[in-house]
Amino acid sequence: MLDFEEFELLAVELLLIAAAVAIAARYLRLPYTVALVIAGLAFSFGPFFEVSLSRDLILLVFLPPLLFDAAINMDLEELRRRLAQVGLLATAGTLVTGAAVALALYAFTDLPLKYAVLLAVMLASTDPISVLATMKENRVAGGLRTLLEGESIFNDAIGIVLFGIALAVAFPGEAGDDVTWWSGLSDFASEVTIGAAVGAGGGFLIHHLMRLLDDYLVEITLSVTLTFGAFLIADRLGGSGVIAVVAGGLLVGNYGTHRAMSAESQRAMLQFWEVVAFLINSALFLLIGLLFDIESLTESTTLLVTVVALLALLLGRGIAVYGLLFPFAHRRAPHRIPPAWLHALYWGGLRGSIPIALALGLTQDQRNLAGADAVAVVFWVVLVSLVVQGLTFAPLLKRLGDRVSGSRGTGVSE
Repeated sequence: MLDFEEFELLAVELLLIAAAVAIAARYLRLPYTVALVIAGLAFSFGPFFEVSLSRDLILLVFLPPLLFDAAINMDLEELRRRLAQVGLLATAGTLVTGAAVALALYAFTDLPLKYAVLLAVMLASTDPISVLATMKENRVAGGLRTLLEGESIFNDAIGIVLFGIALAVAFPGEAGDDVTWWSGLSDFASEVTIGAAVGAGGGFLIHHLMRLLDDYLVEITLSVTLTFGAFLIADRLGGSGVIAVVAGGLLVGNYGTHRAMSAESQRAMLQFWEVVAFLINSALFLLIGLLFDIESLTESTTLLVTVVALLALLLGRGIAVYGLLFPFAHRRAPHRIPPAWLHALYWGGLRGSIPIALALGLTQDQRNLAGADAVAVVFWVVLVSLVVQGLTFAPLLKRLGDRVSGSRGTGVSE
Protein backbone atom coordinates (compact mmCIF):
# COMPACT_ATOMS: atom_id res chain seq x y z
CA MET A 1 0.00 0.00 0.00
CA LEU A 2 1.23 3.50 -0.81
CA ASP A 3 1.27 6.15 1.91
CA PHE A 4 -0.50 9.41 1.14
CA GLU A 5 2.63 11.30 0.09
CA GLU A 6 3.66 8.55 -2.34
CA PHE A 7 0.15 8.37 -3.73
CA GLU A 8 0.03 12.13 -4.24
CA LEU A 9 3.42 12.09 -5.99
CA LEU A 10 2.31 9.24 -8.25
CA ALA A 11 -0.92 11.07 -9.11
CA VAL A 12 0.98 14.23 -10.03
CA GLU A 13 3.40 12.27 -12.22
CA LEU A 14 0.59 10.47 -14.03
CA LEU A 15 -1.31 13.71 -14.62
CA LEU A 16 1.80 15.40 -16.03
CA ILE A 17 2.35 12.47 -18.38
CA ALA A 18 -1.33 12.52 -19.38
CA ALA A 19 -1.16 16.25 -20.17
CA ALA A 20 2.04 15.80 -22.19
CA VAL A 21 0.49 12.89 -24.10
CA ALA A 22 -2.63 14.97 -24.81
CA ILE A 23 -0.49 17.73 -26.33
CA ALA A 24 1.55 15.25 -28.39
CA ALA A 25 -1.56 13.39 -29.53
CA ARG A 26 -3.11 16.60 -30.82
CA TYR A 27 -0.02 17.46 -32.86
CA LEU A 28 0.41 13.90 -34.13
CA ARG A 29 -3.34 13.55 -34.80
CA LEU A 30 -3.60 10.38 -32.72
CA PRO A 31 -6.60 9.27 -30.66
CA TYR A 32 -5.83 10.40 -27.14
CA THR A 33 -6.61 7.11 -25.38
CA VAL A 34 -4.50 5.16 -27.88
CA ALA A 35 -1.61 7.56 -27.29
CA LEU A 36 -1.98 7.03 -23.53
CA VAL A 37 -1.78 3.25 -23.87
CA ILE A 38 1.31 3.55 -26.07
CA ALA A 39 2.93 5.96 -23.60
CA GLY A 40 2.16 3.66 -20.71
CA LEU A 41 3.58 0.74 -22.63
CA ALA A 42 6.80 2.69 -23.26
CA PHE A 43 7.18 3.54 -19.56
CA SER A 44 6.52 -0.08 -18.57
CA PHE A 45 9.94 -1.08 -19.92
CA GLY A 46 11.75 0.90 -17.24
CA PRO A 47 11.66 1.12 -13.43
CA PHE A 48 9.72 4.39 -13.50
CA PHE A 49 6.49 3.48 -11.72
CA GLU A 50 5.17 0.88 -9.33
CA VAL A 51 1.43 0.90 -9.89
CA SER A 52 -1.45 -1.51 -9.66
CA LEU A 53 -5.06 -1.79 -10.72
CA SER A 54 -7.86 -3.70 -9.05
CA ARG A 55 -11.31 -4.78 -10.10
CA ASP A 56 -12.95 -2.69 -7.36
CA LEU A 57 -10.99 0.42 -8.34
CA ILE A 58 -12.22 0.17 -11.92
CA LEU A 59 -15.80 -0.88 -11.23
CA LEU A 60 -16.51 1.21 -8.13
CA VAL A 61 -14.40 4.33 -8.74
CA PHE A 62 -13.59 4.63 -12.44
CA LEU A 63 -16.64 3.14 -14.14
CA PRO A 64 -19.62 5.01 -12.58
CA PRO A 65 -18.43 8.53 -13.60
CA LEU A 66 -17.61 7.36 -17.14
CA LEU A 67 -21.05 5.79 -17.50
CA PHE A 68 -22.78 8.86 -16.07
CA ASP A 69 -20.88 11.22 -18.36
CA ALA A 70 -21.86 9.14 -21.39
CA ALA A 71 -25.49 8.82 -20.25
CA ILE A 72 -26.12 12.54 -19.61
CA ASN A 73 -24.79 13.36 -23.09
CA MET A 74 -26.85 10.73 -24.86
CA ASP A 75 -29.87 11.85 -26.89
CA LEU A 76 -32.76 9.93 -25.35
CA GLU A 77 -35.04 10.55 -28.34
CA GLU A 78 -32.45 9.16 -30.76
CA LEU A 79 -31.93 6.23 -28.40
CA ARG A 80 -35.67 5.54 -28.40
CA ARG A 81 -35.76 5.58 -32.20
CA ARG A 82 -32.91 3.10 -32.36
CA LEU A 83 -33.69 1.12 -29.22
CA ALA A 84 -34.30 -2.12 -31.13
CA GLN A 85 -30.97 -1.78 -32.94
CA VAL A 86 -29.05 -0.90 -29.77
CA GLY A 87 -30.80 -3.68 -27.91
CA LEU A 88 -29.89 -6.25 -30.54
CA LEU A 89 -26.24 -5.23 -30.52
CA ALA A 90 -26.01 -5.06 -26.73
CA THR A 91 -27.78 -8.36 -26.00
CA ALA A 92 -27.83 -10.73 -28.96
CA GLY A 93 -24.66 -9.16 -30.37
CA THR A 94 -22.78 -9.73 -27.12
CA LEU A 95 -24.03 -13.31 -26.91
CA VAL A 96 -23.16 -14.06 -30.55
CA THR A 97 -19.67 -12.62 -30.17
CA GLY A 98 -19.14 -14.47 -26.90
CA ALA A 99 -20.37 -17.74 -28.41
CA ALA A 100 -18.01 -17.37 -31.38
CA VAL A 101 -15.03 -16.81 -29.07
CA ALA A 102 -15.99 -19.65 -26.72
CA LEU A 103 -16.46 -22.16 -29.54
CA ALA A 104 -13.21 -21.13 -31.22
CA LEU A 105 -11.25 -21.43 -27.99
CA TYR A 106 -12.81 -24.80 -27.23
CA ALA A 107 -12.16 -26.09 -30.75
CA PHE A 108 -8.65 -24.78 -31.40
CA THR A 109 -7.06 -24.75 -27.94
CA ASP A 110 -6.91 -27.12 -24.99
CA LEU A 111 -9.19 -24.99 -22.84
CA PRO A 112 -12.14 -26.82 -21.26
CA LEU A 113 -15.50 -25.40 -22.31
CA LYS A 114 -16.14 -23.71 -18.94
CA TYR A 115 -12.83 -21.81 -19.17
CA ALA A 116 -13.43 -20.95 -22.82
CA VAL A 117 -16.81 -19.48 -21.90
CA LEU A 118 -15.31 -17.51 -19.02
CA LEU A 119 -12.69 -15.90 -21.28
CA ALA A 120 -15.28 -15.28 -23.99
CA VAL A 121 -17.62 -13.50 -21.58
CA MET A 122 -14.80 -11.24 -20.40
CA LEU A 123 -13.97 -10.25 -23.98
CA ALA A 124 -17.44 -10.12 -25.53
CA SER A 125 -18.46 -6.61 -24.46
CA THR A 126 -17.35 -3.60 -26.50
CA ASP A 127 -15.82 -0.54 -24.86
CA PRO A 128 -15.24 2.03 -27.62
CA ILE A 129 -14.08 4.92 -25.43
CA SER A 130 -11.16 5.75 -27.70
CA VAL A 131 -13.35 5.42 -30.81
CA LEU A 132 -15.92 7.82 -29.34
CA ALA A 133 -13.15 10.38 -28.89
CA THR A 134 -12.15 9.84 -32.52
CA MET A 135 -15.76 10.23 -33.67
CA LYS A 136 -16.00 13.50 -31.77
CA GLU A 137 -12.87 14.77 -33.52
CA ASN A 138 -14.44 13.78 -36.86
CA ARG A 139 -17.79 15.37 -35.89
CA VAL A 140 -19.63 12.05 -35.87
CA ALA A 141 -23.02 12.51 -34.23
CA GLY A 142 -26.61 11.30 -34.31
CA GLY A 143 -27.53 7.73 -35.13
CA LEU A 144 -24.09 6.23 -35.65
CA ARG A 145 -22.81 7.66 -32.38
CA THR A 146 -25.95 6.53 -30.55
CA LEU A 147 -25.55 2.98 -31.83
CA LEU A 148 -21.91 2.66 -30.79
CA GLU A 149 -22.31 4.53 -27.52
CA GLY A 150 -25.56 2.84 -26.56
CA GLU A 151 -24.17 -0.59 -27.33
CA SER A 152 -21.01 0.01 -25.30
CA ILE A 153 -22.96 1.25 -22.27
CA PHE A 154 -25.58 -1.47 -22.14
CA ASN A 155 -23.42 -4.43 -23.09
CA ASP A 156 -20.94 -3.44 -20.38
CA ALA A 157 -23.73 -4.06 -17.90
CA ILE A 158 -24.67 -7.35 -19.56
CA GLY A 159 -21.04 -8.47 -19.73
CA ILE A 160 -20.47 -7.82 -16.02
CA VAL A 161 -23.55 -9.81 -15.04
CA LEU A 162 -22.71 -12.70 -17.38
CA PHE A 163 -19.16 -12.74 -16.03
CA GLY A 164 -20.48 -13.43 -12.53
CA ILE A 165 -22.48 -16.35 -13.89
CA ALA A 166 -19.59 -17.77 -15.92
CA LEU A 167 -17.18 -17.41 -12.99
CA ALA A 168 -19.50 -19.31 -10.66
CA VAL A 169 -19.91 -22.09 -13.24
CA ALA A 170 -16.16 -22.31 -13.95
CA PHE A 171 -15.16 -22.24 -10.27
CA PRO A 172 -18.08 -23.60 -8.23
CA GLY A 173 -17.73 -22.82 -4.55
CA GLU A 174 -14.96 -20.26 -5.11
CA ALA A 175 -16.95 -17.46 -6.74
CA GLY A 176 -19.90 -17.76 -4.37
CA ASP A 177 -22.91 -20.06 -4.45
CA ASP A 178 -22.98 -22.71 -7.12
CA VAL A 179 -25.22 -21.67 -9.99
CA THR A 180 -26.40 -23.05 -13.28
CA TRP A 181 -26.72 -21.10 -16.49
CA TRP A 182 -30.50 -21.25 -16.19
CA SER A 183 -30.64 -19.87 -12.65
CA GLY A 184 -27.97 -17.34 -13.57
CA LEU A 185 -29.97 -16.00 -16.51
CA SER A 186 -33.00 -15.72 -14.24
CA ASP A 187 -30.93 -13.69 -11.78
CA PHE A 188 -29.76 -11.52 -14.69
CA ALA A 189 -33.32 -10.36 -15.40
CA SER A 190 -33.74 -9.54 -11.72
CA GLU A 191 -30.49 -7.55 -11.58
CA VAL A 192 -31.41 -5.48 -14.63
CA THR A 193 -34.90 -4.75 -13.27
CA ILE A 194 -33.62 -3.70 -9.84
CA GLY A 195 -30.84 -1.59 -11.37
CA ALA A 196 -33.21 0.20 -13.73
CA ALA A 197 -35.68 0.87 -10.90
CA VAL A 198 -33.01 2.25 -8.57
CA GLY A 199 -31.51 4.43 -11.30
CA ALA A 200 -34.86 5.78 -12.48
CA GLY A 201 -35.98 6.43 -8.91
CA GLY A 202 -32.73 8.15 -8.01
CA GLY A 203 -32.75 10.19 -11.21
CA PHE A 204 -36.36 11.27 -10.60
CA LEU A 205 -35.50 12.34 -7.03
CA ILE A 206 -32.39 14.29 -8.08
CA HIS A 207 -34.33 15.91 -10.93
CA HIS A 208 -36.93 17.27 -8.50
CA LEU A 209 -34.29 18.42 -6.01
CA MET A 210 -32.58 20.35 -8.81
CA ARG A 211 -35.81 22.21 -9.50
CA LEU A 212 -35.78 23.67 -6.00
CA LEU A 213 -32.80 25.94 -6.61
CA ASP A 214 -30.46 27.38 -9.22
CA ASP A 215 -26.99 26.71 -7.79
CA TYR A 216 -24.69 24.72 -10.05
CA LEU A 217 -22.40 23.76 -7.15
CA VAL A 218 -25.25 22.04 -5.34
CA GLU A 219 -26.62 20.56 -8.57
CA ILE A 220 -23.24 19.09 -9.49
CA THR A 221 -22.97 17.70 -5.96
CA LEU A 222 -26.36 16.04 -6.41
CA SER A 223 -25.21 14.49 -9.69
CA VAL A 224 -22.11 13.06 -8.01
CA THR A 225 -24.31 11.67 -5.23
CA LEU A 226 -26.56 10.05 -7.83
CA THR A 227 -23.62 8.56 -9.74
CA PHE A 228 -22.05 6.70 -6.85
CA GLY A 229 -25.18 6.35 -4.72
CA ALA A 230 -27.24 4.65 -7.41
CA PHE A 231 -24.40 2.22 -8.13
CA LEU A 232 -23.94 1.28 -4.47
CA ILE A 233 -27.65 1.04 -3.61
CA ALA A 234 -28.43 -1.12 -6.63
CA ASP A 235 -25.48 -3.36 -5.85
CA ARG A 236 -26.56 -3.73 -2.21
CA LEU A 237 -30.09 -4.66 -3.31
CA GLY A 238 -28.81 -7.34 -5.68
CA GLY A 239 -29.22 -5.25 -8.83
CA SER A 240 -26.89 -3.99 -11.52
CA GLY A 241 -25.06 -0.85 -10.46
CA VAL A 242 -24.13 -0.20 -14.08
CA ILE A 243 -27.76 -0.16 -15.22
CA ALA A 244 -28.65 2.07 -12.27
CA VAL A 245 -26.04 4.70 -13.17
CA VAL A 246 -27.05 4.67 -16.84
CA ALA A 247 -30.77 4.97 -16.05
CA GLY A 248 -30.17 7.83 -13.63
CA GLY A 249 -27.83 9.59 -16.05
CA LEU A 250 -30.28 9.34 -18.94
CA LEU A 251 -33.06 10.83 -16.84
CA VAL A 252 -30.97 13.70 -15.50
CA GLY A 253 -29.30 14.39 -18.84
CA ASN A 254 -32.51 14.52 -20.82
CA TYR A 255 -34.87 16.04 -18.25
CA GLY A 256 -32.94 17.42 -15.29
CA THR A 257 -30.51 19.60 -17.24
CA HIS A 258 -33.19 21.00 -19.57
CA ARG A 259 -36.15 21.38 -17.24
CA ALA A 260 -34.55 21.93 -13.83
CA MET A 261 -31.33 23.83 -14.55
CA SER A 262 -30.40 27.20 -15.96
CA ALA A 263 -28.20 27.46 -19.04
CA GLU A 264 -25.23 28.40 -16.83
CA SER A 265 -25.78 25.40 -14.59
CA GLN A 266 -26.12 23.10 -17.59
CA ARG A 267 -22.77 24.24 -18.97
CA ALA A 268 -21.12 23.88 -15.56
CA MET A 269 -22.55 20.37 -15.12
CA LEU A 270 -21.46 19.13 -18.53
CA GLN A 271 -18.01 20.71 -18.24
CA PHE A 272 -17.51 19.19 -14.78
CA TRP A 273 -18.28 15.67 -15.98
CA GLU A 274 -16.20 16.19 -19.12
CA VAL A 275 -13.17 17.01 -16.95
CA VAL A 276 -13.86 14.04 -14.65
CA ALA A 277 -14.14 11.69 -17.64
CA PHE A 278 -10.92 13.10 -19.10
CA LEU A 279 -9.00 12.55 -15.85
CA ILE A 280 -10.35 9.03 -15.32
CA ASN A 281 -9.71 7.99 -18.92
CA SER A 282 -6.21 9.43 -18.67
CA ALA A 283 -5.41 7.44 -15.55
CA LEU A 284 -7.09 4.26 -16.73
CA PHE A 285 -5.55 3.96 -20.19
CA LEU A 286 -2.13 5.05 -18.97
CA LEU A 287 -2.27 2.37 -16.29
CA ILE A 288 -3.32 -0.24 -18.85
CA GLY A 289 -0.13 0.46 -20.76
CA LEU A 290 2.02 0.58 -17.62
CA LEU A 291 0.76 -2.78 -16.36
CA PHE A 292 1.25 -4.57 -19.66
CA ASP A 293 3.60 -7.55 -19.44
CA ILE A 294 5.45 -7.90 -22.74
CA GLU A 295 6.94 -11.24 -21.69
CA SER A 296 3.57 -12.89 -21.10
CA LEU A 297 3.29 -14.13 -24.69
CA THR A 298 6.49 -16.11 -24.42
CA GLU A 299 4.34 -18.92 -23.04
CA SER A 300 2.97 -20.89 -25.99
CA THR A 301 -0.46 -21.67 -24.50
CA THR A 302 -1.15 -18.03 -23.68
CA LEU A 303 0.00 -16.99 -27.16
CA LEU A 304 -2.26 -19.52 -28.88
CA VAL A 305 -5.29 -18.55 -26.78
CA THR A 306 -4.67 -14.86 -27.49
CA VAL A 307 -4.40 -15.31 -31.26
CA VAL A 308 -7.50 -17.50 -31.42
CA ALA A 309 -9.47 -15.05 -29.24
CA LEU A 310 -8.50 -12.09 -31.43
CA LEU A 311 -9.51 -13.82 -34.66
CA ALA A 312 -12.73 -15.15 -33.14
CA LEU A 313 -13.66 -11.68 -31.87
CA LEU A 314 -13.40 -10.29 -35.38
CA LEU A 315 -15.51 -13.14 -36.74
CA GLY A 316 -18.11 -12.87 -33.99
CA ARG A 317 -18.30 -9.10 -34.35
CA GLY A 318 -18.90 -9.49 -38.07
CA ILE A 319 -21.73 -11.96 -37.51
CA ALA A 320 -23.29 -9.71 -34.85
CA VAL A 321 -23.14 -6.48 -36.86
CA TYR A 322 -23.75 -7.61 -40.44
CA GLY A 323 -26.09 -10.44 -39.49
CA LEU A 324 -28.26 -8.90 -36.80
CA LEU A 325 -28.50 -5.42 -38.34
CA PHE A 326 -28.94 -6.51 -41.97
CA PRO A 327 -32.77 -6.12 -41.85
CA PHE A 328 -32.34 -2.50 -40.73
CA ALA A 329 -30.16 -1.72 -43.75
CA HIS A 330 -33.10 -2.26 -46.13
CA ARG A 331 -34.20 0.89 -47.92
CA ARG A 332 -37.72 0.70 -46.50
CA ALA A 333 -36.69 -0.19 -42.95
CA PRO A 334 -37.80 2.29 -40.26
CA HIS A 335 -34.87 4.27 -38.87
CA ARG A 336 -32.71 2.76 -41.57
CA ILE A 337 -29.03 2.04 -41.02
CA PRO A 338 -27.00 3.03 -44.11
CA PRO A 339 -24.86 0.06 -45.22
CA ALA A 340 -21.68 2.11 -44.70
CA TRP A 341 -22.59 2.44 -41.02
CA LEU A 342 -22.24 -1.33 -40.68
CA HIS A 343 -18.55 -1.08 -41.57
CA ALA A 344 -18.05 1.65 -38.96
CA LEU A 345 -19.98 -0.34 -36.36
CA TYR A 346 -17.97 -3.46 -37.10
CA TRP A 347 -14.57 -1.78 -36.75
CA GLY A 348 -15.73 0.36 -33.83
CA GLY A 349 -16.21 -2.64 -31.53
CA LEU A 350 -13.15 -2.06 -29.35
CA ARG A 351 -12.32 -3.81 -26.10
CA GLY A 352 -11.14 -1.72 -23.17
CA SER A 353 -11.54 -1.14 -19.46
CA ILE A 354 -14.33 -3.62 -18.66
CA PRO A 355 -12.43 -6.78 -19.75
CA ILE A 356 -9.42 -5.48 -17.78
CA ALA A 357 -11.55 -5.00 -14.67
CA LEU A 358 -13.09 -8.45 -14.95
CA ALA A 359 -9.72 -10.13 -15.46
CA LEU A 360 -8.23 -8.32 -12.47
CA GLY A 361 -11.12 -9.62 -10.38
CA LEU A 362 -9.86 -13.17 -10.77
CA THR A 363 -7.83 -14.73 -7.95
CA GLN A 364 -4.34 -16.01 -8.66
CA ASP A 365 -5.65 -19.58 -8.97
CA GLN A 366 -8.48 -18.52 -11.27
CA ARG A 367 -6.12 -16.67 -13.62
CA ASN A 368 -4.48 -19.93 -14.69
CA LEU A 369 -6.94 -21.42 -17.17
CA ALA A 370 -5.50 -24.78 -18.16
CA GLY A 371 -2.06 -23.25 -18.66
CA ALA A 372 -3.20 -19.95 -20.19
CA ASP A 373 -2.78 -16.72 -18.21
CA ALA A 374 -6.25 -15.13 -18.37
CA VAL A 375 -5.01 -11.67 -17.37
CA ALA A 376 -2.27 -11.73 -20.02
CA VAL A 377 -4.73 -12.84 -22.70
CA VAL A 378 -7.17 -10.04 -21.84
CA PHE A 379 -4.44 -7.38 -21.70
CA TRP A 380 -3.07 -8.46 -25.10
CA VAL A 381 -6.51 -8.49 -26.72
CA VAL A 382 -7.30 -5.04 -25.32
CA LEU A 383 -3.94 -3.64 -26.42
CA VAL A 384 -4.27 -4.92 -29.99
CA SER A 385 -7.87 -3.74 -30.17
CA LEU A 386 -7.13 -0.26 -28.87
CA VAL A 387 -4.02 0.34 -30.94
CA VAL A 388 -4.92 -1.32 -34.25
CA GLN A 389 -8.62 -0.48 -34.43
CA GLY A 390 -8.24 2.81 -32.59
CA LEU A 391 -5.60 4.08 -34.99
CA THR A 392 -7.44 2.98 -38.13
CA PHE A 393 -10.98 4.03 -37.24
CA ALA A 394 -10.58 7.67 -38.31
CA PRO A 395 -9.10 6.69 -41.72
CA LEU A 396 -12.02 4.28 -42.16
CA LEU A 397 -14.52 7.09 -41.55
CA LYS A 398 -12.72 9.29 -44.06
CA ARG A 399 -12.69 6.49 -46.61
CA LEU A 400 -16.41 5.91 -46.18
CA GLY A 401 -16.93 9.68 -46.48
CA ASP A 402 -20.44 10.78 -47.43
CA ARG A 403 -21.72 7.22 -47.19
CA VAL A 404 -21.29 7.46 -43.41
CA SER A 405 -22.86 10.90 -43.20
CA GLY A 406 -26.34 9.76 -44.14
CA SER A 407 -29.04 12.34 -43.69
CA ARG A 408 -28.53 15.43 -41.61
CA GLY A 409 -28.42 14.70 -37.89
CA THR A 410 -27.97 10.96 -38.26
CA GLY A 411 -24.36 10.45 -39.13
CA VAL A 412 -21.59 13.00 -39.30
CA SER A 413 -22.70 16.41 -38.17
CA GLU A 414 -22.53 19.11 -40.75
